[in-house]
Amino acid sequence: MSSKLRVLCLHGYTQTAQKFRERTGPFRRSLKNDLDFCFITAPHAATEFDSGNAWWNRVPDSDPRRIWAEVQVSLDLISRVLREEGPFDGILGFSQGAGMAAIAMAMLPEMRMGFAILVAGFMPDMKEFTSSIERSRISVPALVVVGEKDEIVPAIRGKLLAQEAFTQGRALSAV
Repeated sequence: MSSKLRVLCLHGYTQTAQKFRERTGPFRRSLKNDLDFCFITAPHAATEFDSGNAWWNRVPDSDPRRIWAEVQVSLDLISRVLREEGPFDGILGFSQGAGMAAIAMAMLPEMRMGFAILVAGFMPDMKEFTSSIERSRISVPALVVVGEKDEIVPAIRGKLLAQEAFTQGRALSAV
């Protein structure tokens, strides 16, 4: 049995497991003796660009029911990965994958993680998620890394994720 911690990794919008794996190369190599990473690809093709995948797609005037239906398919995938490849000690999410990680931790009872590292993430504004968070915030230690100069995901959205979704959330600003 390995003494390494196992980490489930969720990529950002228009990425894949392989792209996320490649982009985290130096990070992974520096932690190879302590962490074992499992990367999965989101189940939907990204609709805004010609490549990559998405945990859900949101375009102007999107029907919230369609968006939540896509989230449900993503939750089903994550649930299957937890059953077939788990257990995992923690989760690493980037951008949309960070939002999906928070949704999964809030909505899936089998999502028992010891920690979350969420980079360039944001507070998902879906009523199903916010209703769940209002009832009970996620009680997992979470480090939410926000980019003060991030032009895609403003830092305030990541700080809200740390403060409103988690009982033990901490936002760390990077320049």
